[in-house]
Amino acid sequence: MKITNWRKKLAATLAAGGLLSPAAARAANLDENLVVNGTFESVNTAITGDYGAPAINNWLGGPGFAYSHQPNTTGIPDYADGDDPPGAGNWYFTPNNNPGSDTGDWREPNGVYQDVTLNAGATGSQIASGEAAVRLSAYMSSYLNDGDYGIVQVDFKNAGGTVIGSALIQDSDPGPNNVWNLNSGASIIPAATTSIRVSLYGGVVNGGTDGYMDNVDVQVTNAANEFLFAEVQANGQVAIRNLTGEAVQIDYYEITSASGALNATAWNSLQEQNLAGFPAGNGTGNGWEQAGGSGAGVISEGYLTGSSGVAHGANIGIGAAFNPGGAHDLVFKYAVVPPTTLTADFDGDGDADGADFLTWQRGFGISTGASKAQGDANGDGAVNAADLAAWKGEAGGGAFAGPGVLVQGFVRYVASAVAVPEASTMTLAGLGLAGAGLRGLGRRKAK
Repeated sequence: MKITNWRKKLAATLAAGGLLSPAAARAANLDENLVVNGTFESVNTAITGDYGAPAINNWLGGPGFAYSHQPNTTGIPDYADGDDPPGAGNWYFTPNNNPGSDTGDWREPNGVYQDVTLNAGATGSQIASGEAAVRLSAYMSSYLNDGDYGIVQVDFKNAGGTVIGSALIQDSDPGPNNVWNLNSGASIIPAATTSIRVSLYGGVVNGGTDGYMDNVDVQVTNAANEFLFAEVQANGQVAIRNLTGEAVQIDYYEITSASGALNATAWNSLQEQNLAGFPAGNGTGNGWEQAGGSGAGVISEGYLTGSSGVAHGANIGIGAAFNPGGAHDLVFKYAVVPPTTLTADFDGDGDADGADFLTWQRGFGISTGASKAQGDANGDGAVNAADLAAWKGEAGGGAFAGPGVLVQGFVRYVASAVAVPEASTMTLAGLGLAGAGLRGLGRRKAK
């Protein structure tokens, strides 16, 4: 990126104002927003970019600039689509305003960022336990019909400042129907992490990076709040557990060990157990089936033509699949099957409920140019009885559609053995829906 005289002078001005000072080390608490000025309401009107946009305070590098939710009040343009996010103030971040660069925008991480120290306080303790996750969320929108999208990225750094992992969220629906919508995600934090860098930038589709962002939130939480995990007892018994607070629909799981600490012959797979909600397949993909190649390094199985729900509180024993005394190097992954897209989810919160009905009701009668956010479920530009019928058909939720998306959970090693509940006492829920693109299933291990 070209450094201009404008940028050199601006950097000197920002440094003099304290905006480029390093982030202060502080004890960080769990389940609270760790970024400063994530709403972008603190701005510096003495420093402006294109269109008179003010610089945002507290974010390093840059500078980053803000457009306005209230153009009539501030005199700064509002280029974002859709109604303002809940609780929005005057300002939101735009990556498409970087007058000191060759491209004129922010397209990569480490340009507009914050560094947050995590090795003190509750976050430090949680990360050291190996059971920490980062939870990201932000409202995002774009310009007119542009497909450009905003990105919030977190880089995990060790004590030496080396990046040892990354996670990001981006706008899930850029393009013609885009409006301000909440995007969120979570990722396991590597145990060696001592700090994170949070970067804001945009993805280019239509020549610029008109991917706007507001209400950026970055939290560290107990990983069990976000992910399934494999619990390993001292006697080698292994169980898949869910303490996330809601059911998780899956069509695959695997446990691997680089050192060969697994015991495939003592593994009691879902296929062998044929539990309620987790039907055993017969080699055609019609239920849970072990993948080929199981052994000391890997055990895995999947449901090719459907999926099963792991209820909150579930404790699903899969036998003595770990060799007691083996290396604690297990890695647990599973594939989450998303719900089908609901045409009547007008507010984009993942369900079709009363709030969506009220959206339809407010939009009823619009005959042309209506958007989904106004109650147009079938995309014909009108809000009418057909859209109400779509809402009635989807009210209360929807089905699940695969294939699942592979995510990494975590592994908890329990020092003393506890009883694993019998299958009949487990809390389970299942749906035989939606296929997954898994290969090599159907081969049972030798016992």
